[in-house]
Amino acid sequence: MNAILNVSWALTKSGLPMNERLSEAGIMVVKGTLMVFAVLAVLMFVLMLMERFFNKKPEQKKAEPAPVPAPAVVEIPAASPEPVVEDDGAIVAAISAAIAVMLAEGGYTGGFRVVSFKRADRRSAWNTK
Repeated sequence: MNAILNVSWALTKSGLPMNERLSEAGIMVVKGTLMVFAVLAVLMFVLMLMERFFNKKPEQKKAEPAPVPAPAVVEIPAASPEPVVEDDGAIVAAISAAIAVMLAEGGYTGGFRVVSFKRADRRSAWNTK
């Protein structure tokens, strides 16, 4: 508020030409802006110091590692010589029906069209095997 009063005082000061009044006002605005940023920088520095001093994590005790059980022996069947061909028609129909029901519950009465299907990576987050 004080800066605004100083600027208005500089602009209304009598006896000075307009260019001198505007230059004094500009200098006051720049000084005020620099003062604000200086105070913000000091405040940021103080907060960083406070975080460093007061945000200490308690030291954790190093626990002895738990004994690891012996690995179980699992027999893996040999791969079949023929590639397994899955019929995805039933899956596509179920997904399409679920989408249609969801849209109908939401009040959507128009249709929808499935453009393409692409098999996702088997190691995705949805597949936990």
